[in-house]
Amino acid sequence: MTLKEQIKDLKKQLEQAKKHTYIYESHTLQVWDGELHVGFGDLHDEKWLVWNVESLYKDLPFLVSQVKKENDKQQNMYGDLLRDSLKENER
Repeated sequence: MTLKEQIKDLKKQLEQAKKHTYIYESHTLQVWDGELHVGFGDLHDEKWLVWNVESLYKDLPFLVSQVKKENDKQQNMYGDLLRDSLKENER
C-alpha cells in the first residue's frame, strides 16, 4: 500500500471514528426539562450526552436487560479468573 493510499485509508477510519463516542465513565448525571444530561470526559475536555427522557424510557427495558447480561458475563469472567488463581496457589 502506498503512502497516499495509507493516508486515504486513515482519513476514512478517522471519519468513521468521529461517528462514535465511547464513555468509560460519567462524572455527572442530571435531569431537567425532560432531558437526561450525562457529563463525561476530562475536566479540561468535558463533554455531554443529552437524551430525551421520553425516548430513553421507551428504550429502558432493552438497555437494562443488555447491561445486566453484559455485567453477568464480566462478573463470571472475574470469578473464573479468581478461582483459577486460587487453584494455582494451592499447588
